[in-house]
Amino acid sequence: MPVKRGVAVWISGFLTFLAVLSSFGMAIYWIREGRDFILRPYLVGDIIGNLVGDLSVENYLWISLIATFVFLGLTCIIAYRKLPPDPEIVKMFVKVGGNLAALRKTQEATSTELGENIENNRKTSRELFKKVDTNLEGAKKETLAVMEKQGKTIQKARREMVSTVETKVGETRGEMLGALKKQETTILGVRRLNEQGAASLKEQMAELEDVKIRLERIEEKIMSPQPRLNSQDNPEVIKGIGPRLGEELRAMGITNVGELITVDPAIIGEKTRVSQDMAERLQATAQLRMIPSVDENDAEMLVDAGITSRKKLADQDLVQLSRRISEIAKTYIEEGKVSKEENPTIEEISSWIRIAKS
Repeated sequence: MPVKRGVAVWISGFLTFLAVLSSFGMAIYWIREGRDFILRPYLVGDIIGNLVGDLSVENYLWISLIATFVFLGLTCIIAYRKLPPDPEIVKMFVKVGGNLAALRKTQEATSTELGENIENNRKTSRELFKKVDTNLEGAKKETLAVMEKQGKTIQKARREMVSTVETKVGETRGEMLGALKKQETTILGVRRLNEQGAASLKEQMAELEDVKIRLERIEEKIMSPQPRLNSQDNPEVIKGIGPRLGEELRAMGITNVGELITVDPAIIGEKTRVSQDMAERLQATAQLRMIPSVDENDAEMLVDAGITSRKKLADQDLVQLSRRISEIAKTYIEEGKVSKEENPTIEEISSWIRIAKS
């Protein structure tokens, strides 16, 4: 059936094509010869001439157009006409419908059975929950009864304990009050003795302080000040030299402050963790701390002021050096490195220069 339908569509389409060509040819004849030109087409011209006589180009054009629309409509009708159903397809649809009906029945039976099972489970769960609620209610009542009994027992024990503690506290309080009265009497007697002794101690302390000041003044006049650092001290006593740097210095053969001062700082910078500039600063600090009355903070301020040796300190002008030290000391005080009392005085700076020159 599909083959026959395809042949019919092909024939109808071919005739439509011929009619279109004929209409196109008639239009050209119309343009070239005019509408009243008598035309005898090939093949069909004699047949039409015998039937209806001679026809003009206009008549043939309308006949061709009508034939074109007729064959075109016939082609569309043949092409889009609905085919009769295929018996095999009909059988397949019938079989599928039967399978669907059987499946629907099976599904309904399964749904019914599932609903019954769910209802049975619901009933079983409801009975189980009722039983659990009953058991919980009984357990709750028993627990409340036990807790109430324990609460009464605890309250009774608490009252007894409070009564006993109050009795003991009262007895202890009386004993402590008696002991405190005795101690108060004793303390009053001791206080009187202490007041008398304190007055005597104040007088003796004042006398000792006066003697101490006199001895210090005499000692300053008699004894010359001693340096805070000497050449035999370990390098670690210098601020900035820790245990690890000390080990590195000892590995180089530097075991004391004197050897540290005499070594070339470039060698220290090459063989240790510190730079050459830092090595020079450590050597300068060591030299200045070997001057009597120059402590660690004084040495740092002198180094910051550009004084890196005893000779440079000896060559300084007192007023100019005092100004520089004063500015550096202000910064140190603001940073919390030194206190105001540790700010060097002009007399102390003068003694540094005098000792450095000696």
